[in-house]
Amino acid sequence: MNRRTFIRRGLWGGLLLAVGGSVGLATWPTERRYKARRGLEAVNERQFAILAAVAARMVGAPKADPVEIAHRVDATVALGPPEAKADFGKLLLLLENALAGLLLDGRARPFTPLSPEAQDDVLLRWQRSHLLVRRSGYGVLRKLTQAAHYAAPEAWADVGYPGPPQLTRPM
Repeated sequence: MNRRTFIRRGLWGGLLLAVGGSVGLATWPTERRYKARRGLEAVNERQFAILAAVAARMVGAPKADPVEIAHRVDATVALGPPEAKADFGKLLLLLENALAGLLLDGRARPFTPLSPEAQDDVLLRWQRSHLLVRRSGYGVLRKLTQAAHYAAPEAWADVGYPGPPQLTRPM
């Protein structure tokens, strides 16, 4: 074998290994720390686990329940058209994807198995990203999770809100 053939085979072999390794990164399984307590309407169980992990990092209230927040977001997203549901699911999978994390942030692990501090760092990178899809995605996730928590009557006391005024009808 001459030097050119050796180098060519080495380059193709390296490319094959890189592609094979990247497929593994892209298909790394989601760590399902959070499981749905009832039926899901807009996301699947994998996406739900990612959404609940995001909710755990986005909503810092002491009594916030990431699983309940994820259920409320799921119910909200289910009200939208099928295209919006599909796009929301893709957004969650993009956040979880280790290959995208490696290419964009140098992180070779999915979002869900990361430590809380590392998850915060990933979300901060999304918030400050030069890519519109990541900045917009961060905004959607933040707004939906926060709204899902603070719209619930049991969270009102956390922010000192006594609830809506009780109107009485004149008799």
